[in-house]
Amino acid sequence: MRMLLIGLALAAANSLASGQSAMPTNNVLTRVLMIQSQFGRGTVFSVDVDGREYWITAKHIVTGAQHSPYGELLAQKARLSVLNPRADGEQWIEREFAIIDTGLDVDEVVLAPATPLLESPLPSVNTTSEWVMLGGNCAFLGFPYGGGWKATFADGRSSWMPFVKQCGVSAMIRDPQRIWILDGINNVGFSGGPVLYKTATDQRIFAVISGYRLEPTDVISSGALRLSTPPQVGNSSEREQRGSQAPQRETVNLNSGFIIAYDIRYAIEAIHKNPIGPVRNGR
Repeated sequence: MRMLLIGLALAAANSLASGQSAMPTNNVLTRVLMIQSQFGRGTVFSVDVDGREYWITAKHIVTGAQHSPYGELLAQKARLSVLNPRADGEQWIEREFAIIDTGLDVDEVVLAPATPLLESPLPSVNTTSEWVMLGGNCAFLGFPYGGGWKATFADGRSSWMPFVKQCGVSAMIRDPQRIWILDGINNVGFSGGPVLYKTATDQRIFAVISGYRLEPTDVISSGALRLSTPPQVGNSSEREQRGSQAPQRETVNLNSGFIIAYDIRYAIEAIHKNPIGPVRNGR
């Protein structure tokens, strides 16, 4: 299977890189695809390390884990489906990937296909979290709710593209894993997507989207204050007794705006320990 790359004129000038938000470049946009396992859809992206192609996503997409702890992947291979970005509709291509685990309870996994999925791609950007500053602007890419959008170009070509959302670097904690806390609104389907810092030639992928923190919020039922019997004429004590019912509270979980992302270093270190990705043509 050969996947042709497309280009988008979104790269910013080098002189503006330090002052702008993390605008994604063609190098990243053309390497982000939708992935599907038996547990649902998510996002996967490609990086090249030492001339070999690898794909990175969230571990829970492969294992189906709903929350931490994510454990370790004992299986050596997995069959997953990737959305063909050039197809008119949804064309899923099933591929077998070798699995490179990133460690205990790290929500990242590296996938190595037998042959490259991308033909003559643009160079992959740096993958490092060094010099990522608290309060800095960042962006993340993915396919919310298992869907993308179709970009159409002047020559008539079209391609499925990921959505881009902005975020801010809120904190970096060790729990004991190296986890980035981002300020933004994440949605189901972005799991496994790359988190970007800066743009143009300074752009880097520094983390992988895992999920977002839920915030329990009390709600009051619309009928909670309704009297159990129709109001009638009576003395004050009777009226107080009929209207003294306490509100019946319910709780719903809302998106807190805190995004959880695991440091990219886990994936890169795992790749260096087990360099099994397919070699790029011409190397």
